[in-house]
Amino acid sequence: MWASFCLIAISSAAGALCASVPHKLTLVTPQVVHTFPNGTNMENLAVRASGQILCTIITAPDLYQVNPSVNSSATLVYSFSGYETVFGIAEVQPDQFYVLAGNASAATLTSVEGSWSAFHVDMTSFESSGVATIDKVADFPDALFLNGMGLLNLEEGLVYVADPYAGAISILNVNTGAHYVAINNSLTVPAAPFTTPLGVNGVHVFQEPDGPLYVYFSNTAQSLLARMPIDATGTPIGDAEVVASGIMADDFTFDSDGNVLQAVIGSDEIVKIDPSTGTVTVIAGSPNNTELRSVSAAQFGRLSNETTTLFVTLNGGNLGAGGPVVPGAVKMLDLGEALA
Repeated sequence: MWASFCLIAISSAAGALCASVPHKLTLVTPQVVHTFPNGTNMENLAVRASGQILCTIITAPDLYQVNPSVNSSATLVYSFSGYETVFGIAEVQPDQFYVLAGNASAATLTSVEGSWSAFHVDMTSFESSGVATIDKVADFPDALFLNGMGLLNLEEGLVYVADPYAGAISILNVNTGAHYVAINNSLTVPAAPFTTPLGVNGVHVFQEPDGPLYVYFSNTAQSLLARMPIDATGTPIGDAEVVASGIMADDFTFDSDGNVLQAVIGSDEIVKIDPSTGTVTVIAGSPNNTELRSVSAAQFGRLSNETTTLFVTLNGGNLGAGGPVVPGAVKMLDLGEALA
């Protein structure tokens, strides 16, 4: 998320690095769900049980709802006054979402330390009233830049929050507002091969069948996806390991078999990663076209007919990334056999 915010002078290198990723013979063609006006850059998304898509904006402090169909409409849910941008989003209880907002400038590539906050977005009455209930959960006075967010423990109301500039993952209790840094290691910090300050980016939890509970996280600067075994409180109980490398990774999700569906912002692709083997397979997009230009996040649909439908956000390649620029958008991919 927000990786193209810091991709000046490295986009061509990223393309070369990602060019070696093996491709399937037939790639999935994305369909447009909604295209935003020029200059609007998408960041992240979450899918409601109703199928509606909530998505965040980099270039404005806005949260939108988008209908999950081809060429559909978008409705502004809320604009966070006093903030410049909205990043991570996660659902904890049904229709109870949490987002990260802060002050950062795409024009100057800067983030205001300590300006970041987490908000509760209650969507239960939105369809009937057109109004979501918004409450601040916590301020982060020491945060450099808050980006990815992922559910850790539903019962306890715990979520992970990634600070890529600090190279750290915090745990936030959305019920109390308490938070603390839980993970900070050599795989979360920004480091080679790229000079972007974006270290740990997307962060999500996955339970292996009859196996360990893992936190997975991407690192944009180090171009990798890693995982670490944790307990139910989010405390690490083992060392972090690299699952896949050579991909300038942004946010991601999991399919029903535990494969990772990874947005690769550096090469405008969605790849499937098998955590047991590290095999990386491109299933959509290409560095040679703009259909998934600067794809930043991915989530599966939740309706009965959407079990293989992947929704993705595009920031469109703006913010100084170099190369072609297209409007930010939400698109969908019918993965079908690509998940087989």
